[in-house]
Amino acid sequence: MGEAFRPDRVMAAAAPERMAAWVMRFSPATDADALKLLRGHFPDCPLSLRVAALDFLLRRGPAVRGDRRTR
Repeated sequence: MGEAFRPDRVMAAAAPERMAAWVMRFSPATDADALKLLRGHFPDCPLSLRVAALDFLLRRGPAVRGDRRTR
């Protein structure tokens, strides 16, 4: 009989902080653009995890995100 569960085939879920860092490399103009990037790069992650990454970005503040409107 085969194995019902193979841990070597399970990918660890990406942490929201890592997902947010990946998104910021592209400097999305809007939250919708950021979610689109997250959906495209992390298609197997649940929506709740992608929203957590977006929340992490929003909580960091505009100066950290590179928002030029506050300078």
